[in-house]
Amino acid sequence: MDEIQAQIALNKRRVAQEKAEHIYRENSRKRLVSILDQKFKTTMIGAIARFEEAFGELWGHRDNSPSIEQLKFRRIWDEVRKDILDNGNKQRRAAHDEVSQYTMSWDKYKTEFIVRKEQK
Repeated sequence: MDEIQAQIALNKRRVAQEKAEHIYRENSRKRLVSILDQKFKTTMIGAIARFEEAFGELWGHRDNSPSIEQLKFRRIWDEVRKDILDNGNKQRRAAHDEVSQYTMSWDKYKTEFIVRKEQK
């Protein structure tokens, strides 16, 4: 009977380890997706902000009373900005789809110590 109980305990432990590994892999994937999301958003918004800083005067960026010409440029800029954001979000979703096809685990930060025998 002890052998059967030992086998049952061993199987329970194995199932628990497999479940823990599965959860860890899922959490690793979610972590990577979250980091990729932030990087895509930072890239898109950062590029748009930089463009607005450099060329915003053309469409009256931060101007309460833009001219007719500035309003024309504003319509063009709104279309371009929308295209940039749409394309960036499309690529972000494609990256999510790509990541979902992999099994992964986060290696964290590892420090390995090399133990050597002392030489006398």
